[in-house]
Amino acid sequence: MNIIDFHTHIFPDKIAKQAVAALAEESGEYVPRTDGTLKGLLASLDHAGISLSVVANIATRPSQMLPIFEFCRHIAGERIVPLLSVHPDNTMNEIGMLFARAAEAGIKGVKLHPMYQGFAIDDRKMYPVYQLIGHFGLFVVFHTGYDMAFPGNTQADVERVKTIADQFKDLTIVATHVGGWRQWDRSGALGKCRNVYTETSITMTEIDDERFIKALSQFDEDNVLFGSDSPWSDQKEMLERTLRLNISDRLKEKLLYSNAARLLGFEK
Repeated sequence: MNIIDFHTHIFPDKIAKQAVAALAEESGEYVPRTDGTLKGLLASLDHAGISLSVVANIATRPSQMLPIFEFCRHIAGERIVPLLSVHPDNTMNEIGMLFARAAEAGIKGVKLHPMYQGFAIDDRKMYPVYQLIGHFGLFVVFHTGYDMAFPGNTQADVERVKTIADQFKDLTIVATHVGGWRQWDRSGALGKCRNVYTETSITMTEIDDERFIKALSQFDEDNVLFGSDSPWSDQKEMLERTLRLNISDRLKEKLLYSNAARLLGFEK
């Protein structure tokens, strides 16, 4: 079976060691399982038997938007699908020009992280950004729910995602961590939104299989994606746990491959 991991992270070689170490200081029990480089991710893919990883990037400053685009173009390949990022303080002209270049380069989506980028998902100042994402036919991946590095922060709460899903019905949204990290009792509202996908990254490290299946079942089986959040979990371990779940083979195939392939434009 082909497998797509829809949630991974890497960094340029020259900053990977520093970036992973800095993030590890805030990651609690989650220790890095690769060195955060492209080479390390490819080795992890081989070890796990995973075909392809979607790599999420996050622009924590406006000046990082274009370097991230160049990094995306550098790493893109048969086994790596990179996601752009823009910062809320980039101008709409800058963002529009970037998205036009991204469309020409075949880049499919944008990653946004409210805590690291300083915005609330439903802040109206972000509406023009969402409009541009939809205009260029891209999808947006939000970090959703709690983040252990930002205790008490509500900027990515699932209710905020629901507001945007309802407001921008033509915008394709991927809500991470089965709707919202540690907000699984509230994420069912997102399952009612046809334009919202979710992915499974590291959720099984927090809840047992029964509760995980219940949380996942809140979403249409055509809107669920497998994710690991590598390097913050081991891809092989996450895949093996997913394969052992007491769910149908049809759902496993959709979760592990065909839904992601369709969203990425590999299958029509």
